[in-house]
Parts: sequence; C-alpha cells; structure tokens
Amino acid sequence: MKKLAIGCGIVVLVLGVAAAGVAYYVYRQVAPAFTQLAELAEIPNIERSIRNQAPFTPPASEELTEAQIQKLVQVQADVRKRIGERMKEFEAKYKSLAEKNDASINDVPALLRAYADLTKTWLDAKRSQVEALNTAELSLEEYKWIRHQAYRALGIPFANLDFAQIVEDAKKGVSPESAGEWLGAMGPDGPEANRALIEKFKKQLEENLALASFGL
Repeated sequence: MKKLAIGCGIVVLVLGVAAAGVAYYVYRQVAPAFTQLAELAEIPNIERSIRNQAPFTPPASEELTEAQIQKLVQVQADVRKRIGERMKEFEAKYKSLAEKNDASINDVPALLRAYADLTKTWLDAKRSQVEALNTAELSLEEYKWIRHQAYRALGIPFANLDFAQIVEDAKKGVSPESAGEWLGAMGPDGPEANRALIEKFKKQLEENLALASFGL
C-alpha cells in the first residue's frame, strides 16, 4: 500500500492495485473527513519538535511523584493560557464527546467531521503543548502516562482522542480502528499513594478535563 499523499491541502489515499478493494473501502470511509481536516497532517512534524524523545518505562508501582503531577498541571496551564477564550470551544465539544458511547468513539469519520471546526484551535494548542513539554523536559510518552494515572487516581474517565494515531493509520492506508480510547477510571483507582498525592491538584485537573479529552 502506498503512503498517503499530501498535497494542495488535501489528504488523498493512493490505492494499491493488489489491495484495491480494501483501499477503496478505506478511502470511502476516511478520506471525506480528512479532506476537511487536512491540516492534521502537520501533527507528526509538530510532535517531532519535542526534544525528549527517549522511551519511557513506567515504574512497576505505577506511583506518581509530586514533581510529575506539577509538570502535568503546568503543561495544561500553558496550553490553556495560549488558547485563552477559545478554551470554551474545547469545553463545549468535550460535553458532547462525554455523552458518546464506545460505538460513537469508534466511528472515526463521523467524529472527525463533528470536530472539524476545532482543528485550527487544536493545532495551536498542540504547538503550545510541545513548547510546554520542552520546558518541562518531558517526553510525550511520559506526559500521557502521568495524565492517565492522575485522572485514574481522581476517578475521572475521559475519552482521549488520538489525532496523531489517526493520521499515522491513514498514511499507512489502513482504516483507523478508533479515534481514541477511554482513559482515567470510573471511581478512584490505582495506587493509594497517587490518590493522596493528587488531591491538592484536583481542582486544576478537573478544570482541564476538556484538554485531556482532546489529547492535550
């Protein structure tokens, strides 16, 4: 399967002869949404700007440190400051996303179309996130782990939309299996130490739940 060709602001799936039937299905299902959201093709380049690209191995204990939580909260604060009043867009979209079930979240084309108007704001927020990660000397992998454990400790679930993975799947010419996954937890979970440590950061994390749901 040939790679996704990106040109003139439109993402087009190049069909391979050997798998024409499958490729055509992928194209029909995903391409219309990507035509509207072609700007998402910038994501890999944006994430390559993260200076810390080292693999992250979570501790066996799954315990967070206070320094890690402080970095999480600071990154979210920096993103929130960058987008300013546009944060209301994320909060409004989050409310509608929170009402969706697993089947809806797995409908990638429908979700991409539903959030097409958020693309420019999201990309601006993503750039801000990368800058904040560099300041905190965090890798994206570690940041995601910290975020998941923090909301898990609070007992708050969130639908994490992974636009970067959707782009990568489309580049490979395969239909994304889902737009994201449910993270966090329904009720306090994880190590007891995390639950005690996270308490004083609860307000900030709850306020930024919409950012977490959009992978920020």
